[in-house]
Amino acid sequence: MIGNVWEWTASDFQPYPGFVVDPYKEYSEPWFATPHKVLRGGCWATRGRLLRNTWRNFYPPDRRDVLAGFRTCASDAGPD
Repeated sequence: MIGNVWEWTASDFQPYPGFVVDPYKEYSEPWFATPHKVLRGGCWATRGRLLRNTWRNFYPPDRRDVLAGFRTCASDAGPD
């Protein structure tokens, strides 16, 4: 699941509940009110200490220079 490419999600990049600004303020807070989408996991170029499925990255959806892919899925709507 992690380590090949970042996985695009449909989620807007917003703070988690209880978010506290990191000492490196320019990394996340300025991007919360923008069209950035969340990427999850990591890729082959991500440092090992950051590789986990809860790690978030963010980019605008029109970027084509990130090491990212997507996963398709469907929900089970249950019996008709």
